[in-house]
Amino acid sequence: MMGEEMDKVALELVGMCGFYCGSCPAYRTGECEGCRKAHSQGGCFTAQCVKGKGLIFCSECIDFPCDQLLVREKATVLDKKWLAWMRGRINQRT
Repeated sequence: MMGEEMDKVALELVGMCGFYCGSCPAYRTGECEGCRKAHSQGGCFTAQCVKGKGLIFCSECIDFPCDQLLVREKATVLDKKWLAWMRGRINQRT
């Protein structure tokens, strides 16, 4: 694989939340194709939000990490403590 084709494959292996699908047991066993291929309406808050805002990743959002990621159950697979820490770091800069 070369250049653009490799980038496309790499992008497909990173979920909209930023989680690397290649490390997920469901992806590796074929139970899931990854959210970029197999996302269904209502299946994932983060995927719906990212698509709705026309972004590639959740972290591109100006509100990242938003309140929904911190309080909503199963909004993301990212660690809630890390998200809270990241919010603190971002708030220190502004």
